[in-house]
Amino acid sequence: MDTIRHAVAGWRTGLRRLDQFWAYVRVGALNAAFGYAVYALLLFVGINLFASQIIAHLLGMVFNYFMFRRHVFRDSRAAVLPYIAAYAVNYGLSLGTLAGLNRVLESDYLAGFLSIVFVALVNFVVLKFLVFLPRSTDG
Repeated sequence: MDTIRHAVAGWRTGLRRLDQFWAYVRVGALNAAFGYAVYALLLFVGINLFASQIIAHLLGMVFNYFMFRRHVFRDSRAAVLPYIAAYAVNYGLSLGTLAGLNRVLESDYLAGFLSIVFVALVNFVVLKFLVFLPRSTDG
């Protein structure tokens, strides 16, 4: 009977993790659409692609903090300073990815889109394990 209980508990834990990842994907898709729209609009009006990217990234960072806290990591305590640090690293990775893709792709738009996808996957792991930590069960 213990084996069955452990199996069921493991299955439930796996489903909660999957549910959390899908919530991240949904919020991330909304943020990516928002960030990409800002990026594309700024490119369209003549702003440099790297300036466009940092502006979109900063606006997306603020939007994400509140959305992730409310919809993805709702049972976690939010750590603001680690979040800011994670997004600073995230931005560096995003910038490096954008620069690399810009060298091999003809389209600044496609380079921006692919950079978003790659960095979003890395960001989930960082946020889950380093920023939005489980609430303490102590007292």
